[in-house]
Amino acid sequence: MNYIQKIIILLIISLSCSVIAEEDKDNIATNQTAFISDDLFIYFHSGPGTQYRILGSIDAGEDVQLLGEVENGYQHVKDLKNRDGWVDAKYISATPGLRVVLAELNEELLDKSRELGELKTKLSNSNKQLGSFKQDNQKLSLQNQEITQKFELISAELDENEWDIKLTWFSYGAAVLVIGLIIGLILPRFFVRKSYSSWN
Repeated sequence: MNYIQKIIILLIISLSCSVIAEEDKDNIATNQTAFISDDLFIYFHSGPGTQYRILGSIDAGEDVQLLGEVENGYQHVKDLKNRDGWVDAKYISATPGLRVVLAELNEELLDKSRELGELKTKLSNSNKQLGSFKQDNQKLSLQNQEITQKFELISAELDENEWDIKLTWFSYGAAVLVIGLIIGLILPRFFVRKSYSSWN
């Protein structure tokens, strides 16, 4: 790329920047709030130029109210202290300066940090409750196991008692049967002998 092409590119870039700056100035309407750009401060004059008396200064990022048209490169404004004066129009922007935006972002960051701290506290409390619930669940599981074991033991004892009762009744029945057989076999013979002896 030769020297002439570099110069042409630089001219195009500088012209486009100046056009964008002029469009930004045109977009700022009268009686609208505007902002001082990010220099440390700018001087506040009594008229549209540096030859007029300096009334004070306006810090970067402060908002001002536009009062009229741009004259001689200076904008007629009213500041937060309700002073009426003129400032260099190139330092006026329709958007807040980086300091204001940074302060707002820092405030948002602090709010989010507070919210995050609250969420961490809630999460910690929830984890504690969850741990307590887990311990209670383990205790209930152990109690359930103990109850199940006791139930199985009682069921086994009941089954054994039922079997013992059946055996007892079976023994009683067998005894009654044996006694009945004995009575049935012995008594008839006894009566038969008695009657036979009485005939003789």
